[in-house]
Amino acid sequence: GLSNPFRGLLKLGSLERRGAMGIWKEFSCELSPLELRLFLEHEDRICLESFSLLRCESLGRTHSDGRFELVFLGKKLSLRAPSGDEAEDWLERIREALHKCRPQLEEEEWETLEYPEDGGEGPGTQSDSSAALQYGDPPGNSFEWTLLQEPELDAIKEGVLYVEVDKSWVPFIFSLSLETLKCFKVRNNDKILSNSYGIETIQDILPDSSLGGPAFFKVITSKAVLKLQAEDAEAAASWRQLVRGALMSYLESAEEALTLGGSLDGNSQVVLKNTVKENGFLLQYLVAIPMEKGLDSQSFICAGCSRQIGFSFAKPKLCAFSGLYYCDSCHQDEETLIPSRLIHNWDLAKRGVSRQALKFLTQIRNQPLIDLQRVNESLYDHVERMGRILRSREQLKLLGDYLSVCRSGALKELSKRLDHRHYLLECPHKYSVTDLRQIADGGFEPFLQTLIQFASHHVYNCDLCTQRGFICQICNSSDIIFPFEFDTTTR
Repeated sequence: GLSNPFRGLLKLGSLERRGAMGIWKEFSCELSPLELRLFLEHEDRICLESFSLLRCESLGRTHSDGRFELVFLGKKLSLRAPSGDEAEDWLERIREALHKCRPQLEEEEWETLEYPEDGGEGPGTQSDSSAALQYGDPPGNSFEWTLLQEPELDAIKEGVLYVEVDKSWVPFIFSLSLETLKCFKVRNNDKILSNSYGIETIQDILPDSSLGGPAFFKVITSKAVLKLQAEDAEAAASWRQLVRGALMSYLESAEEALTLGGSLDGNSQVVLKNTVKENGFLLQYLVAIPMEKGLDSQSFICAGCSRQIGFSFAKPKLCAFSGLYYCDSCHQDEETLIPSRLIHNWDLAKRGVSRQALKFLTQIRNQPLIDLQRVNESLYDHVERMGRILRSREQLKLLGDYLSVCRSGALKELSKRLDHRHYLLECPHKYSVTDLRQIADGGFEPFLQTLIQFASHHVYNCDLCTQRGFICQICNSSDIIFPFEFDTTTR
């Protein structure tokens, strides 16, 4: 009568995953018929990431030390099993799952659809109902693919692609760098920037033969879906591979920035994945003071709307949160506290930020993402106010331990006073953006003291909590002592 937690699973076990900086981290892994799931080793079984087998592109060979690789659409996964045999077993099970969910992997089962050279009907298509699936004569046959202009200096790849605009195909020059995908029009033999898509805004790049053949694909960004046509299938595959590579490089560098700047735990990353969406790239600036890179690093394009800025264009405005430049529509001089400057420099001043950064800070304002012990623990020693706050946070945590096991319902009342900040009872070093703002305004200390007074008053007057007190083991005095009484008790 009990539910079976392993129902439908093909394999279950622990694997290590290699991060951007080469550090291996252990995860609990589950292989189902349709996906591979990575869980944190935690009682709550938090699913950090899942990979659909429908998007698995290749399986790497196993090494004697248990290493093996899986390539999914736009992402390479480096894993390590306890042994080579265990790694081989994982790959074998994944192969079985792939053949079940994607039987077309067997080459002989592929059906090749062809279109006749003379534009007429192919043999046997008159009465075949599947003829409607065949591609018509692709418009690319009459298109111009020659690139006469000089490529951009930072271009990884540059070439002509046709974009579907109002049901017609219009030629543009696309230039891909590690940071942006730029789109140019050609006028009087000069390239004029039409649009620019930051790599961080690209969500996926997929083949789309429904548009007319294997030379067609689409790029999905947070702003729009670009339906594109390359010269041939090989060119389209090359574009897809390079865009995925640039996206992978960006994600790894962002992950590295997080690792160096504060290393968010897995739970925080899961929460953020669904909260910040297209603004997720700003996460790297939360605990690291931004460095100005200059307008040329952005190709004189607004980081928010891709409008041209600088010199004879719109005046650029610097965002104090990210160090990026914006136009006057995307940056309206709204001011706020900069978390990284408070953490590292005890700088409580408010500075002008872009609307994009302000939206991001609003989205994450109540999430306890900043672990001060990992980012800058010395702040407690150098700033007297922060030293007092740490002392109060430690007291509150110890008081929370008493109230959490008391049957009187005092914890429920304390939770109301916490205003959804339950992390204050769990870890004394975690802070949210709202906490930092209250610290800067001077309202956080009184807030903590109010909570401590309520909780300690309950402990002293509750028969159940009092019985969980202690007697000094040196003098055996009859006075009951508690660990949260920092002024009179030492543990």
